[in-house]
Amino acid sequence: MTKRFSVIFLMFLSFLTLQVYGESMLSINRTTTKYMTNFTPEDYQQTMQTAGISDYPINGILYPVIGFPSMVADNTSLSVIFRLEHDVHFSVYEVEYVKIFRNDENGRSEFLTLHPAYTHYENFYQYVDRIGPDTWILGISVPLKLPEAGYDIALKIRGEKEMISRNAVFFPQYKYRDPAKFIVFSSPQTDGNDQSEDLNFNSGEYPRQNGDPQKGIVDAAFSQFNAGSSHFAVMLGDAVDGIDFQNEYSDFYDLALNLEIPMFAVPGDRDVLTRFSGGNNGAGSLPELDGFEYWTKFIGPTNNAFRLGNIYLLLDTNEGTAQKRASEETSGFELKPESLEWLENDSNYEYAAVFGHFTPTGETHSSETGTELLKILTEKNYPPVYFSAHDRQDSVSVFDPGSELVENSGIFANQKMEFVSTAPLSGSGKGYLGFRKVEVLSVENSNAEFLYNDVSYNYTCGRYKNCQPDDPEKRGMQSVPAGNMWVKYSWESESGEKESLFSGGDGSSESVTAEIVNWLPTDEEVTLRFIMPAAKYGYKLDNANFTFADAVASSDLSTVFLTVKGKIPAGSALDDFYNKNFTKFTDYVTISPSNAREIPTPLVDFPEKIDVAEMMVHNVWVRNAFKFSSLIWQVQIQYMNSDPQIFDFAGGEEIELDDIVQKTFSHNYYLRYTTPDGISGKLGFTIEIEANYDNGCCDWDDDEYDQGTDTGHYSDEDSTSDTDSVDNGSDSEEESGSSHKKSSSGCSLQFL
Repeated sequence: MTKRFSVIFLMFLSFLTLQVYGESMLSINRTTTKYMTNFTPEDYQQTMQTAGISDYPINGILYPVIGFPSMVADNTSLSVIFRLEHDVHFSVYEVEYVKIFRNDENGRSEFLTLHPAYTHYENFYQYVDRIGPDTWILGISVPLKLPEAGYDIALKIRGEKEMISRNAVFFPQYKYRDPAKFIVFSSPQTDGNDQSEDLNFNSGEYPRQNGDPQKGIVDAAFSQFNAGSSHFAVMLGDAVDGIDFQNEYSDFYDLALNLEIPMFAVPGDRDVLTRFSGGNNGAGSLPELDGFEYWTKFIGPTNNAFRLGNIYLLLDTNEGTAQKRASEETSGFELKPESLEWLENDSNYEYAAVFGHFTPTGETHSSETGTELLKILTEKNYPPVYFSAHDRQDSVSVFDPGSELVENSGIFANQKMEFVSTAPLSGSGKGYLGFRKVEVLSVENSNAEFLYNDVSYNYTCGRYKNCQPDDPEKRGMQSVPAGNMWVKYSWESESGEKESLFSGGDGSSESVTAEIVNWLPTDEEVTLRFIMPAAKYGYKLDNANFTFADAVASSDLSTVFLTVKGKIPAGSALDDFYNKNFTKFTDYVTISPSNAREIPTPLVDFPEKIDVAEMMVHNVWVRNAFKFSSLIWQVQIQYMNSDPQIFDFAGGEEIELDDIVQKTFSHNYYLRYTTPDGISGKLGFTIEIEANYDNGCCDWDDDEYDQGTDTGHYSDEDSTSDTDSVDNGSDSEEESGSSHKKSSSGCSLQFL
């Protein structure tokens, strides 16, 4: 029967029509991902410098990577670009799995396992295309959005080693036309340089202030990034100081791994400095050390565009030759001809914001290529807001319609245009250390036609305004002063007391406390994230100002990822803060096991039988879906002579089974579920599949096919799965009401 099943399975696969809903990204390194005709591996990993780079993290997986994560499309799609060491004939059936997980010191907690070769459901798509020498792109749908956080990704190709990219996947809970919220920052160096009181516009009581003041400010800022309500962050360059590339890039990579929101990045002039040995920097010579090489191996691509509701453009404005980049006296704004051509070809995109280290306006950094960029941007119906950071200070330059953007350039604004410079997060500058909180709201007119983007980018002064806290006439702050808010998590483990500024727990302790500190003069939204061990009755909070917002259990149900949200009042009064009379507000949230006796379980309606020859739609749905934050549907498939395996294939309260049934002839299904407060479990149900073909092409023995199959209850002992089950305390029908029958069907569920 196994051989017959495999033949039929492959016959159905051969007739699949791939349903591509859209790429995760619009473009990567100037190449539109849907048409990767111009892609070469050198766009990701250059091999120009003479000195070798050690321990770089970007290896087999070229994208998504930490500097350009995935899952930002309006749909739940994932694209992975990877390289094999040898050129082979390749298809989607060679992809063993894509795993989405989180890695910590206690090991790896897996949340989703996707199998492109096996998972065929009407809301899925999967494809593999060759896009360059030894280089491939894999597209696959993801069945649901996990809680907002950073996730790692693992890709396994048959016969190859597993490839891993850290903190490269995220799942923003974003709804169309909601405001897009993001952070803009630059210069997160943590090399321990003490800063003056004026630059550190805070009380000085930030974390680690006694050991390493610079690191304390940056760590506090990253903790605040995680604790806020932003969808993503953009780093505008100068991630390193350009002195010791290997250690500096490694330090920045380790820092970026702590982010629970995605980070997109463009390089600054210090990031791409070059060093020539013996001063030989002629046109034909190779540098001994090239910062651009380190960027591509530690962070990723440089010129990109992505979509989160609106479209956002990231530009490498340091595209000069290695010889030009050898001087710390930078030549200023420069784009390659390929970049300008890319932008001209994609000129139909209406960008909401453009990000680059240099600005194309002004006397200092303007250039011929900067003028060309301005020409392209002014052709937009709605010119984007342009964010830069090289000037290392807060400023806003506004050009009214008809104003010339660069003197004697002949380029004039057709609508009001804004160029926003941002203060550094560390190092020297012309003001205090900080970052910008940005919000983009798409505004429609009365006829529901898109009109413009309403953008907020100043902290306490209005849009278009320049302000400073010590200016009596224009008093205010454009950037949020760094080192004034953070969350410190603490818990007990077998090895002793632990703490973290970035996420709570490691899956070993049932009690974790979050201390939230706010010195800022504004109320702040707070998002807390906890990794907890499975608990029979879930978890409870001891603070009424915070509530459970989201949760998902790991695939083996051993750990649960919990998201908690609330608000914390301002610490300082606004005028007092301007005058550096700092006060703070501190709040605490402790999460611990609940002792509640009620364990909600899904009430699933499903058909007793499905005849694949009938033209009918068969739905399976959860009647009490509102009680659950995560519902993951799974199917058991046996392929060729392998053991049966259980695959995630859909998410949500309702699915249509016909498509998956006709492609697998499966009759064993599972539902993995999690409540917002952390109760998790898995149930199985059986549907009798009737395949009454009379054309002789599929003549297997029904008795042989159904041998050993119980169409009622079954347990995990009946199958082998790559998703392990654990007892969540609801295996007793008497206690949990686990046996639920669909009306007039007689079918039942088995809790595992």
